[in-house]
Amino acid sequence: MASHPRQAIVLAAGLGTRLLPITKKSPKPMLPVGGVPILLFNLYLLKQAGIREVTINLHHRPEQIRRLLKDGRRLGLRLRYSFEPRILGTAGGIAQALNRMKNASTFVLNGDILFDLDLGALAATHQKTGALATLACVPKDRAQVSSFVESDSQGRIYRIAGDPPLPRTPPRLHADIFSGAHLLEPELFAAYPRGRFGCVVRQVYQPALERGARLQAYLHRGSWWDLGSLAEWRRIDQGLWRRRLAPGILNLWEEVQTWARGLFVEV
Repeated sequence: MASHPRQAIVLAAGLGTRLLPITKKSPKPMLPVGGVPILLFNLYLLKQAGIREVTINLHHRPEQIRRLLKDGRRLGLRLRYSFEPRILGTAGGIAQALNRMKNASTFVLNGDILFDLDLGALAATHQKTGALATLACVPKDRAQVSSFVESDSQGRIYRIAGDPPLPRTPPRLHADIFSGAHLLEPELFAAYPRGRFGCVVRQVYQPALERGARLQAYLHRGSWWDLGSLAEWRRIDQGLWRRRLAPGILNLWEEVQTWARGLFVEV
């Protein structure tokens, strides 16, 4: 395992069906929050953590992301794109992207989440525990969901979304929500069939847990939203403009605006 991760995948291929009709003509990660496309917040967090090699998977309206970001040079990044003619889901999308990347620890971020996660702290936990994947989680009261990541007092994950079955005498577990950010080892995908649609939780993480692999939870207590509805998107957008959100996310917003300014100025 490398001393520090140097590459990442950002998942931006989804259809954004929960935000129709505005996502009919725009990929969800390109929707502006506080005047900034959501995707740029995630790319900035990666750059802050020392990541320069980033692969973005694409499917719905891919030209919009390519047109804005190009090769990433203006952002100080080296961007590659993994286009999916047929959408592959989180497991298939990650597997295809990894196929053209170095065999090394890899951050994976959903391109449509907004948060102020410390990726360096996530990496430190991953390296300390020797986990095959470390999932950034948020407290279960942050969203209305029905599936959780269940881990013990040391953060070792036993079950995700109700599977696999718990041991006969399980330790005391607590439940959190998977944030959509994780750090993984590519060996988890060594046997995954290329080109097959799949969910990273059900087709990769649950089977790994059943085999006894170590997966780790990292609890993020800062800001996090998956912007899963028009009402939530508008609330967070207004919260930024009116400066009514937590200081951490407001500071991040200001930094991203400055960092990304060059993208919107033709040179």
